[in-house]
Amino acid sequence: MSDPNEATRRTVGEETVRCAVLDAADEAAPLSAVSRFSDEGEIARGGMGSIRLVFDHRMLRHAAMKVLDGSLASRQDALRFLEEAQITGQLDHPHIVPIYDLEVGSDGMPIQFTMKLVRGRTLDELMESDSDLERLLRVFLRVCEAVSFAHSRGVIHRDLKPQNVMVGAHGQVYVMDWGVALLRDALRPSEQGVRCDPLRQTEERSGTVIGTVVYMAPEQASGRVADIDERTDVFGLGGVLYKILTGQPPHHAAESFLGALDLAQRGAVPPPEEAAPGRALPPGLCRIVMKALSADPAARHKSVAALQAEVEAFLRGGGWFLRRQFSAGAVMMREGEPGDCAYLIESGRCEVSREVDGDRQVIRTLGPGDVVGETAIVIDRPRSATVTALDDVNALVVTQESLERELDRNDWLATIVRALAERFRELERAMRP
Repeated sequence: MSDPNEATRRTVGEETVRCAVLDAADEAAPLSAVSRFSDEGEIARGGMGSIRLVFDHRMLRHAAMKVLDGSLASRQDALRFLEEAQITGQLDHPHIVPIYDLEVGSDGMPIQFTMKLVRGRTLDELMESDSDLERLLRVFLRVCEAVSFAHSRGVIHRDLKPQNVMVGAHGQVYVMDWGVALLRDALRPSEQGVRCDPLRQTEERSGTVIGTVVYMAPEQASGRVADIDERTDVFGLGGVLYKILTGQPPHHAAESFLGALDLAQRGAVPPPEEAAPGRALPPGLCRIVMKALSADPAARHKSVAALQAEVEAFLRGGGWFLRRQFSAGAVMMREGEPGDCAYLIESGRCEVSREVDGDRQVIRTLGPGDVVGETAIVIDRPRSATVTALDDVNALVVTQESLERELDRNDWLATIVRALAERFRELERAMRP
């Protein structure tokens, strides 16, 4: 008969697929001769137990096993442990870690559950080694997909942070740790009859029951459970974006737990530009982040899908341009003055005019989608015309630096635009007296 352990020889890391060979005389022997799981050590530890690396001899694969410490866990802890397995197991989505099995003891209480072993790094660890903004945002969008799916099933995560996002070696993305998830339409059994004391519970159960203070929305930090909904997770996702941009969580400015709790309860989040003054940050993405991190839930994106759509729009282009508003009658640029930017009109109308023999001559009227002052980002010359807002005008500010950053995202388009700009400069030099 073949050696039942032969098929289980492996190294932790990338594995090849294999199958066990059953003996014709005793087909059950390879599966019954050894216990199902081999414990290969602790991966992580929490307040109620540990996560172990195990090898499943039946399925011939590694898995992660979360084990409840029965000597330390209370009945309420056991309920929360069971709920985590059941909630996660029902969220069948490509970006939510699958639960394989749940084992209960003779008293009907949970002992352990197994789940997919994700080999890779947390998003927090990935940020330390990868500064490519677009790559990190692609990961973020997958997180949005997972959270949006959970919301469709009535589940609010409540502890979204980069440490709870795993990125696999081949780009797989998983949202982890649904242990503090809130059921929108019903109380979890472990929550029934529990008095809410946000200060005590947050301090004692940070990261397990209530959440993580430095990423908390005001309604969550204040213990207003009735006010927690999908927009609370929008705030958490805004916190993840904030960390991607600045390298800091939203409530990083506090020096203590109580200080961070106070900031979280007030919703006091400094703009990304203040949190990371040495970084070049895209204004468009900063606007998205601060909207998601609004203290008032009504001012945030109404859903994760809405937040996701804005980030996708940023990736399509234009996020490096500032926005500027001009009131009707305001002069947007004046003939003869130095020019350092162009304007892409989003709404409203403006009038282009020029002085000819002492008289003001209107050249054209521009509206949404038009560009004015574009020569300023190609050549260093004074403005050749005056532009006046006819209505209230909203415009994107295009500088040479911001345009370069946008072009850096698309090599072939950058080559064409830069070639056209150089031809324009050559023509301008040839025509100059």
